[in-house]
Amino acid sequence: MRGIFVICGIEMDAPVKTLFTNANLVLDGFGHLQKSFEVLVAGNRIASVSNTPLAREGARVIDVGGGTLMPGLIDAHAHITGLSLSPRNSKYPAQQIAEASAHYLKASLTDGFTSLREAGGADHTVARLLNEGNLIGPRLFYSGRALTQTGGGADFRTPDEVTDSCGQPGPFSVMSVIADGIDQVRRAAREELRRGASQIKVFASGGVVFPSEAHATLYEYSMDELRAIVEEANARGTYVMAHAYTDDAVRRCLDAGVRSIEHANFVGEATVERMARTGAFLDPTFISLVQRIESAPEAGLSPAIVNNLKATVARGHQVYRWAKRYGVPIAMGTDLWGPEAQHCQIREFAMRIDLDEAANIVRSATRINADLLNQTGNLGVVAEGAYADLLVVDGDPLADVRVLTNPRQNLKLIMKDGIIYKDEL
Repeated sequence: MRGIFVICGIEMDAPVKTLFTNANLVLDGFGHLQKSFEVLVAGNRIASVSNTPLAREGARVIDVGGGTLMPGLIDAHAHITGLSLSPRNSKYPAQQIAEASAHYLKASLTDGFTSLREAGGADHTVARLLNEGNLIGPRLFYSGRALTQTGGGADFRTPDEVTDSCGQPGPFSVMSVIADGIDQVRRAAREELRRGASQIKVFASGGVVFPSEAHATLYEYSMDELRAIVEEANARGTYVMAHAYTDDAVRRCLDAGVRSIEHANFVGEATVERMARTGAFLDPTFISLVQRIESAPEAGLSPAIVNNLKATVARGHQVYRWAKRYGVPIAMGTDLWGPEAQHCQIREFAMRIDLDEAANIVRSATRINADLLNQTGNLGVVAEGAYADLLVVDGDPLADVRVLTNPRQNLKLIMKDGIIYKDEL
């Protein structure tokens, strides 16, 4: 049985079995490439990984030519439903938002991201279209609408606005829902989980790009509200990811049992050490801040906000160093908003070159992100039984991670779920 798949106008033939030969592998646990391996893909899974020849019968044989065969990349913090820098997108029609999402997904896969954790905005419709093959893009682990309190980090109303265009106290964005009080947050979390959310996203502090025009928050949601949200996620066998910049916010999240801390740029060393003890993940998302600094003139960001962004990046670097010291699992996320910003997605690798070894950076975008997504052994590794999400790269990313930042030149093959979407070998 064979199928035809199309990307960038090119028909791709997908056999039941694919055998990669003469491949240098990125294998988990090694800081350097493992030479001269063969990898057999059967259907959408990796059937065998061997440094001796494997049977060729019935398989399409692809000679990697000594190139690097590695797991597909995972972005642990994406937003696909934006049309501009601002998450406030209520003025855009649904069709335009859908088209932007489709563009974001396809471009992400073309850059080598075979999985995305969507952090607010995408829903079951997008996931279903991807699963049915009507959209081309990465695997999608979506949060649905992020939970925010009245006046919280994802309540984008101005002081003069009370209700949205439908007369409801909405946040003026498809990425979030306003919920206050234990009963409301339980209901909101249950609704997103009912609609298939892979995890729950909550705003636990204010933002640094679009701070409140009233009083910026050190933390958001009461402890009882946070615990209720975590309890609802746990009841469905999943977890909570929290937008949290401040030390107060992160400590409260850890007290409540939040598993994934997004940003955390202004936490102290003691809080980072506590993250390590509780097993929480850190997702720094540097490129989103840098991209906003670079695009500040076009976006109309004030000098005060630009200076705040620069300080946020600098503090985030220190937090990253503490996280390395204490062994906090460091994820790879981008937090970019809008189709123009998506072009910077692959640049998150370059943001970390001065902070970490290349092998650790690659591990963040593969195995550690897979662990975060509760996909240990399924994603982020070249191993028997894992999903066949694979890349062939010209160069050695474990020696120089910058080879991943130029996918047009260096990314020679993209396979997701056993289907080849790009082949320039």
